[in-house]
Amino acid sequence: MKAPSVLHLDIDAFFAAVEETLEPALRGKPLIIGGLAHERGVVCTASYAARRFGVHSGMALRTAAKKCPQAVFRRGRYHLYSRISQQFFACLRRFSPRVEEVSIDEAYVDLGGSRYLCRSVYELAARIKAAAERETGLKISAGLGCTRLGAKLACEAAKPGGLFWLHDEAEFISHLTLDKIPGVGPQTYFVLQGLGVRRGRELQTKYPALWRKVFAGQYAGGMERRRPEPASRSFSRETTFPEDIREQGMLCSHLAYLLDRLAVQLLREGLYAGRVEVKVRFSDFSTFTQRAGLPFPTYSYFHLWQGALPLLRSLLAKRDLPLRLIGAKVEELQAGRDILPFFSLRDEKMTAAIAGVKERFGFSSLRSARSMLLEELYPVEREGMVLKTASLTK
Repeated sequence: MKAPSVLHLDIDAFFAAVEETLEPALRGKPLIIGGLAHERGVVCTASYAARRFGVHSGMALRTAAKKCPQAVFRRGRYHLYSRISQQFFACLRRFSPRVEEVSIDEAYVDLGGSRYLCRSVYELAARIKAAAERETGLKISAGLGCTRLGAKLACEAAKPGGLFWLHDEAEFISHLTLDKIPGVGPQTYFVLQGLGVRRGRELQTKYPALWRKVFAGQYAGGMERRRPEPASRSFSRETTFPEDIREQGMLCSHLAYLLDRLAVQLLREGLYAGRVEVKVRFSDFSTFTQRAGLPFPTYSYFHLWQGALPLLRSLLAKRDLPLRLIGAKVEELQAGRDILPFFSLRDEKMTAAIAGVKERFGFSSLRSARSMLLEELYPVEREGMVLKTASLTK
């Protein structure tokens, strides 16, 4: 039997767990992070106690309050979560040079070159898990497998807080219902149900070509890739407003702040974005997105702004209504770029210099004039504006 070489780690109920560590009286109580019960917005994280009442991430806060009226609601401290996330990934990289960040609280670790650090791979996995828990102060679930998919499923089986080794991935997957298998989205699941397929073994037997397509890149191999890729294909940030906003200057201020955050994140990760996307949600809950390619891959805030502003104006023309949410995303991320056309790198150098100051003295030490209007709505801390819901998607 092939030895496992992929370790998947996931911090359990991350945001809620951090709040419980800072406020021990919250432990064991239903805890919901994302906003207060009466506010608009969605649940970012729910503790396991809250999940028993049917509360889950992405649910409207008011719906969550109806399902679990006794829950404790917190807006969250996202700068603190980000700092703990960095500690988590730094710990993992001490054990292996190949760590793939999936989200702010989730990662794959390649154990292939590190297996001689302990007598067995399982012992090594336990050592990594214990070190990460010790340094973050949080419970972490971990799964061992021969592939990413196997490790992910093993981690799900280990929750909460355990370590599970999936010995026979093919056998385990064959007995799972398709909605439990990562990589099978809602549309694929709907189509497969129409075909009379309910479990992994039925898909593998009846439709082997579709089976291979669904699990391509997940089930076939371990941590190997044909060429280096960034940890994620996109970064995004979005926020729901405390009240609907129509005034265009205030909307532009929100967009500028989100893009400033994304520019710093790109620079920190050493990545260049090839495309920018803007998302808006109107007061009637209609949601639209538009994206545009950038002239060249870049991390420059100024070029992101030049690409995003026309998109926002175009989206605002779709409805004569105020907005309740705005978001920004950078896509087509790459770790390098080819020879560029003749242009000045001044804007990129300025972005890098500003990011350096922010890294040393806090995000709020330098802010663009465009985002200054936000001081009317949100408190300002060292690590930035305290927006209502700020996505930390990696």
